[in-house]
This record gives sequence, C-alpha cells and structure tokens, in this order.
Amino acid sequence: MNRLKLLAGAGLLALGLGVAAEGHAAPAWTFESTNINFTNGSWNFGNNFEVLSTVTVSGLGYYADPNTGNVAGNPVALFQCDNAACNTTGTLLASAVVDNSHPLTNFFRFVTIPAITLAPGFYQVVGVSNQDSYTWNTNGFATDPAIRYVANTWQTTGVGSQPFFMNFVQNDQTDGYWGPNLFLGAPTFVPTPGALALFGIGLLGLAGLRRRA
Repeated sequence: MNRLKLLAGAGLLALGLGVAAEGHAAPAWTFESTNINFTNGSWNFGNNFEVLSTVTVSGLGYYADPNTGNVAGNPVALFQCDNAACNTTGTLLASAVVDNSHPLTNFFRFVTIPAITLAPGFYQVVGVSNQDSYTWNTNGFATDPAIRYVANTWQTTGVGSQPFFMNFVQNDQTDGYWGPNLFLGAPTFVPTPGALALFGIGLLGLAGLRRRA
C-alpha cells in the first residue's frame, strides 16, 4: 500500500511537470488584429526565419480568415535552408495539410506533427493559399523569442499544388503574408502559474506520503 501511495505522489509530481512543459508552447508568430483579408488567386507564400536557440516544432499552421475562421485544406511545409540567405536549396523537414478540423490559435489553425528539433540556423516555412484569404500589414506582430523573422517570399501556383522551397526573397512587406506558421514548444519551458501550483501540490503530496510511509 505504501508503495502505491508513493507511486501516486510521483504521478502528481509528473503531472505538474507535464503541465509546466506545455506552458511555453506557442505559435512562432502572432499578431493582435488584421486590417486586410484578401484573395486574388492561389499563392505559394514563404517566410524565412532564423532559429536563435534550439527549439522544438510540434505543429504546422495556416492563416484562418477571422471573418469565417476557415482554412481551405492548405498544405504547409518546413524547409531547412542550405545557407543563411536561403538562396540555394532547402531540405524538406516536415509537411502537413491544415483544414477546419484543426484547432484555432490566434489567427491560425494548427495540425500536430511528430516533434522536430531545430538547431540554430535558417529555415523557410511555406504554405499554399488555394485561393483562400490571406493578410498582411497586421497590428502587433510579434515572434517567439527563440526565433527571428528574416524575410518573405511568394510565387503564384495552382490550387491543390504542393508547397515548394523558394530560393529568392520579395521583401515587399515588413512582416510577410499570412500565410503559414509553426507551433513551437521549446526544450526549456516556462511554467505557467497554474502549472507551478500543481507542481507544488505534487511535491507536498509526495513529501506527505513519504513521511507516512
């Protein structure tokens, strides 16, 4: 019985740690509001970014028009650039299709992918609009502290096309066209207050059980 109590206390502690780990997970970039929702064809939208400290990617996302909350089965792909300028070739790391069954966070829907660890370096995330609405010139644009937004690029493509790496930049917008996104969960997590409380309860429970044991 005492062994079971100790295992139960350890379980509470692990649960607290698990919730704390989830506290840092967030989109690679967010904004507070949009000024434009527009479509004029199908586009392959790309955004180059630099990873400043090792980070885990756990999802790929695509912009959902806030007027409807919908996406259009948008394929998204993540590439590692072969040089800092992202102007040669890219290595495909992950791809997925984002649809309306996937949860909405900020202005993006995200599909979960097997976790990928990104080392410091340069990357490009690309998504096909499929004639879905996109936005730019957003208000309150911000990035996760583990990354730095570098440049945007785009090229016309057909509806239903697969996203492809682009070895050139347009840089016609300060913070790009949205478009694709990533969901990040850093290796070093920042606990939320609720997670800290649960973690503390787990510690107290484990200590009490050990005394009674």
